[in-house]
Amino acid sequence: MTSTYQMVRELGWSYFEKLAQQQVLQIQSATDTPKKIVLGERPLMADGNESNVLLLKETGGPIEVVYATEGTPSIVQPSAIFAAGPHPNAARLFQNYLFSVEGQELFVNLGALRSMHALVKDRPGRTPLSVIKVWKDDPAAVETQGEEIKRHYSQIFRV
Repeated sequence: MTSTYQMVRELGWSYFEKLAQQQVLQIQSATDTPKKIVLGERPLMADGNESNVLLLKETGGPIEVVYATEGTPSIVQPSAIFAAGPHPNAARLFQNYLFSVEGQELFVNLGALRSMHALVKDRPGRTPLSVIKVWKDDPAAVETQGEEIKRHYSQIFRV
């Protein structure tokens, strides 16, 4: 939903209309899409997520990340503490750890995710975020326009 919103905002629905004419394979899981590339079932994918592609590439999979010059959708991964959680102090300590250098390095090194922490660097060989044209996330707009986006997408792709 978030990527679709950003792509429509930046490229318009005409992008999806042209894509639909190519009878693309639609997959629900972002983790399954890069697996189809590695297995040779498909020659390319659009969207999906960077981390799964990087993890497959770093384990020797025949896959490469290509960042569109028009821009790349971004999805911020929020983190929160339940207001009525059973162990609020433990939750706060865990949140502190998640945003520490050590916690952020785990996300980068084991999960192939990105970190905005100033002391955390990308792994060697990964394209620095600073050279990728990244589109901004807008969760409020996605929430208010979500049903219309789903309706229009379903109409175009007949799903």
